[in-house]
Amino acid sequence: MKKLMVRKVKEYIKRQFSKIHDYLIKDKIVKETLFSSNTTTYKMLRGFNVLFSFLIWIPVVGSFWSLNLPHFLGCMMAAVAVYSTWIFEWVTKSTILEELRTITIAQITAHSLFGMYFEFYNNYEYYDDILHITGGMWLAMIVFPIILGTELTFSRQKLNSLVWKINIFTFSIAITLGTMWEIGEFLSDQIFWSYPGYRLAQENSLYDTMTDLIYDASGAVFGIMLFWSIIRSLNKNRNMLLLLERIGKALRDFVNMK
Repeated sequence: MKKLMVRKVKEYIKRQFSKIHDYLIKDKIVKETLFSSNTTTYKMLRGFNVLFSFLIWIPVVGSFWSLNLPHFLGCMMAAVAVYSTWIFEWVTKSTILEELRTITIAQITAHSLFGMYFEFYNNYEYYDDILHITGGMWLAMIVFPIILGTELTFSRQKLNSLVWKINIFTFSIAITLGTMWEIGEFLSDQIFWSYPGYRLAQENSLYDTMTDLIYDASGAVFGIMLFWSIIRSLNKNRNMLLLLERIGKALRDFVNMK
């Protein structure tokens, strides 16, 4: 019985490593970036993002070394958020456009490394406000191509009739994620309020929460407008809708597989 269990565990581990191996070497459905269809550009930017993502581990190690539990937990969650973009690709076999991954790493690093570890939140009054505006833009721009791609794949309507649907879905998801962040701030304040040097939204918490949500919403609207502008501009020389539809097709195949 024991030998049978050991064999099953070994087989399971072997299958998981095989899946990871296949993911790393198999050609993806989309090997393009937002601004370039060149495969070499895609590989270079993807490699840069892999190296760039290691910045997120600096505050993780630093907060662990200084035994700062709330910062360590927050930085670990930030690291998970960065690497979740690759996990998303691995699970769904879809694509996160590499420029958007760069923005993701930059936004989360600005929060975790500079905001928390180097204490920009404490030292610069408007740093938190700026990150909420850019955070709303980032969330909208991450969600937008996924929503647009799936709508182009699943819907039989023409793009002109889908514009407001895509905008509302994208805005709603971005605001929902922003609200979840504020809930996380509130819960962490309740748990770690007595921790020396800890700060998320302790002072004037109602004002802080409301202004954060307003900044999130403003950033999301600007992010949606910016992405539409980019798509329309690039679409003059390249079929951007086809690119996004291919991303949506991978998600459709993933859903149908379930």
